[in-house]
Amino acid sequence: MYTIQSTRGTDALYTPRGGALEYIRCKDPEVIISGPAETGKTLAACWKIHTQATKYSGARIVILRKRQTDIYNTVLETYREVISGVDDIKPFGGNRPGMFVYPNGSKIYISGIDKASKVLSSERDIIYCNQVEEFSLRDWEYLTTRATGRGSVMPYTQVIGDCNPDHPTHWIKTREKQGYLKIIESRHTDNPTLYDEEGNLTEQGIRTISTLDRLTGSRKLRLKEGLWAAPEGAIYEVFTEEKHKVKSFEIPLNWARAVGIDPVGAYTAGVWGALDPLSGVFNIYREYYQPFGITTKGHAENVKLLSSGETIFRYFSGAPSEKQPRADWTDFGIFLEPTLITDVWWGVDKIYELLKDFKLVIHDSCPGLISDIATYRRKMKDGIATEEIDNKDEFHLLDALRYLIVGLVAPHERTETVYDPVQIGRSF
Repeated sequence: MYTIQSTRGTDALYTPRGGALEYIRCKDPEVIISGPAETGKTLAACWKIHTQATKYSGARIVILRKRQTDIYNTVLETYREVISGVDDIKPFGGNRPGMFVYPNGSKIYISGIDKASKVLSSERDIIYCNQVEEFSLRDWEYLTTRATGRGSVMPYTQVIGDCNPDHPTHWIKTREKQGYLKIIESRHTDNPTLYDEEGNLTEQGIRTISTLDRLTGSRKLRLKEGLWAAPEGAIYEVFTEEKHKVKSFEIPLNWARAVGIDPVGAYTAGVWGALDPLSGVFNIYREYYQPFGITTKGHAENVKLLSSGETIFRYFSGAPSEKQPRADWTDFGIFLEPTLITDVWWGVDKIYELLKDFKLVIHDSCPGLISDIATYRRKMKDGIATEEIDNKDEFHLLDALRYLIVGLVAPHERTETVYDPVQIGRSF
């Protein structure tokens, strides 16, 4: 039996089993343990990085959440439990430590992806992401560039994580299908506090499973059954991979093309669309998603480079009030037209209608947009969907898509010069 000696004494052992055991042993470059709530996923991950930090002197490991503020009362508490009783592991940073140093020189850094510039400034041996479903594909791909094996201490490097199931088209599932990422399933029977070695429910297990049984809708499917299910309040629930995601192909030169740009916010995003003149289907064939650190000139040059060799007849952005961002882009060679209808739900409805009528498809070269479109949902209150969009400011690619569609289908004001001659002076 694969048993890890607890740091709390010889009378307390952690014996991983099932998915947890497979996860701890796994050496794949990208691996995530996924499953319903209370299966011990985070505990397994914390034990994995602790044992590697202990085994390999000088290892450099990172624990990440999407936001640093979320880390202290969640995964960090689990990690502290794992190392409790080990006096020679030293935390640095007071009540909110930024690093734990092991006696063999190994270090485990604590951060959020939003504050990770220092801890990811050089190569790391293992990067562990807690609640990966909150991360974007761009976040994950960036992390893989920080664990390539260059200058590593360990004989292998990994980007690992744990997650609860999310929507079926989440980038995690797409990346698994592409063969880049391994997903290991975790079940409630893996948790020794819920099930004993004979597979019988413990007292704690009875209480926990009873609580999970009272969940409803997609929350029960995800957190009790471990299924990847569409969220409650999904805005684009009509979207399906089978009908709306197509294999990318080279767009014919005679197809009219336009681009939607979201130039404001922590990320700059863009989507390219082209109309099939025969079927009337609008194809979204390219996406752009880069962080705030790049200058407007840099973004404009990137967009022009991506559009090289293509005839883009229009670029659309946000509301008419966003004059300065449009002026900045114009200075660098891209004229962004404002969308004349700024109501968010009007644009959402137009996208929904196109999806429903199968007049809008998204190429598989746009995994970020595909993931976002299935995540987009209304805020729920007392089990009822509201008219507010949950985490609206995080969906820059969808904003870019909305600007593009609204720019193309919204009625435009007609302007014309009227010649109405007026007699001046006396008539002769």
